[in-house]
Order: sequence, then structure tokens, then C-alpha cells
Amino acid sequence: MKRHRALALATVLAFMPTIMACADVKSAVITIKEKQPMPVPSSSRPPAPVVAPIEHAGIRYEQDKHDDRAGDQAGGYLAAIDSKTGSRLGRLKVYEVQDQRVAGLPTFARYFRSMILTPDGAALDIEDETGAVYRVDLARRTSTFISGPPDISPPERLVPPKPQP
Repeated sequence: MKRHRALALATVLAFMPTIMACADVKSAVITIKEKQPMPVPSSSRPPAPVVAPIEHAGIRYEQDKHDDRAGDQAGGYLAAIDSKTGSRLGRLKVYEVQDQRVAGLPTFARYFRSMILTPDGAALDIEDETGAVYRVDLARRTSTFISGPPDISPPERLVPPKPQP
């Protein structure tokens, strides 16, 4: 028994330089891998378009981002801010963004693509990322659908009839 232990110890000691060299190479490989930058995760949607705020009659109108903690929908809000004080005067939901989490699908944000003041200064025309256009009446604080993209709803699913017994 002692002889087997002595033989095993002698074998380990004989190969110790090789084992140490392998250990150094392995640690060098690990070090190199650790210093490589981590890949940046990509999102499935591009970033939201940058839409400049509009100032009119002492009020700055800008797109208001949603807050999941407050139960907001993903996009579609317009904020009114006092230009002098910076205090928030109000917030309006310009359009509805369907929440598809109930159906087990992800809900994607839908932000403004453009925002322009109408020539008479009474309204804002806001286009969302799908191409739908909404008019926000600044005096009434209401939003009306003006035009939009063609119907992009999925076609009805055709189910073959059941065979008759």
C-alpha cells in the first residue's frame, strides 16, 4: 500500500512541471477571455425617433415617455409644460397602445414619429411610428384620429371543416 502511494506521489512529482505549465496556459486563456468586452445586447426594436418639443403660447408640448411602475401604456403620451417655470401642466393620452401581455405576447412601445403645430396654432398633428396621424386640440385637450396606415390586422384564420361521420 505504501509502495502504491509512493509510486503515485513520484508520478505526480515527475509530471509537476507539465501540470504547472498547463495550469499557466489555462489561466492565461481564462484571463484573455475575461478581458474581452461583453457583447452589447440588442433590442428587437430600434430606438424611439427623436421628436423636438414645440413651444406655443408659453407652453412646451413634448412626448412623454411611459412609466411601467405607474401602469402606463407603452408610448402615446403628450405632456404640457410651462415654458417659464418648467412645471408640468398636464398629460394627454394621444392614442391607445394595445397591451398584449394578457395574450402572452410582448407589448412594444409606439412613440411619436413627428409633431407639428397646425398653421392656425389651435392644434398639434402627431404622427406615430406606424404612420397613423392624430390631431390634438390644444384648447379642448382632446385627441382625434385623422388618418392612418392600411389595416394591418392579421387575416382571419381559415379552419377546415370537420369531416362528417
